[in-house]
Amino acid sequence: MRKLTSLLTLSLVLGAASCGSCQSSTPGAAPPQPMAPALVQVENAPGTEPHSGLQQANIVFEYLTEGGITRFTAVYFNPSGNTKIEPVRSARLITLRLVKSFGGVLFYSGASNHVLGVLKSENIPSFNENSTQYFARDSSREAPHNLDTTTGKIAQGVQAKDLHRSYALWPSGAAPAGGKPVHSIAFPQTPAHSVTCTFSGGSYTYQGETDAAAGGAPLKIANEVLLQVAHHDAGYTEDVLGAAGIDYDLQGTGAATVYRGGNRYDAKWDLSNPDRPLRLLGANGKAFPMAPGLTWIFVVDPGTSVTES
Repeated sequence: MRKLTSLLTLSLVLGAASCGSCQSSTPGAAPPQPMAPALVQVENAPGTEPHSGLQQANIVFEYLTEGGITRFTAVYFNPSGNTKIEPVRSARLITLRLVKSFGGVLFYSGASNHVLGVLKSENIPSFNENSTQYFARDSSREAPHNLDTTTGKIAQGVQAKDLHRSYALWPSGAAPAGGKPVHSIAFPQTPAHSVTCTFSGGSYTYQGETDAAAGGAPLKIANEVLLQVAHHDAGYTEDVLGAAGIDYDLQGTGAATVYRGGNRYDAKWDLSNPDRPLRLLGANGKAFPMAPGLTWIFVVDPGTSVTES
């Protein structure tokens, strides 16, 4: 049985863990460690909408894969219930970085030979479509864009691995002073994918993003983060069309921008020590407090131009 340590723990999730809920009934005993998170690969190729189950995630990372499309890695802490998550698709190198940093369990459908080799050589906890107890096919969608799972199934998968996290969640709390009022942002995440998000009624909406599991309602995003991270050709073939694999320079430090409560904040991500968690720091050098709810993290090229209004 493998107990997780905080290797590269990328603990960007909303709400600090409640100290009261961590008390042991045995005096002097260490508090029980919570279960590790589940990370699910969700497709974002054109025509695969609507997505399902993203509103239930704590964090969604969105990043360039190949061909100008983006993909999501959705992170779930303490998933429960029977919310459908789809469409589940293949893993990428950045996916493995995120799984390792969270100390979590990956749920995915396929990968290139190179990525599969890394999964195996680094013994990354995961389940793919061959683990049929955790996946199903949605008859209303065309294959291969119809693989789904549920919040209950991924919870069972994490329990089957018997993995736990030993790190604290990111703090929540009031927004720091000094934010710049910004109610709408727009930027090209890739040459083929542009993003527009608007703040209204206490949350952000992402144009074109709805959640089928929430009756087709627009996603309600509490925090939006632009994480500036360079990417490069990883030197292997990713897909059957011959596209090159991509990897990200998610190490050291870099610029970040946080949007919460209709305000913009300059921040910095810090992964200068590979044995420490990646941190999101405010202008005061302290961990940036997040608003409760879904956090959406866009991984963008350094210097990406963002239109704000």
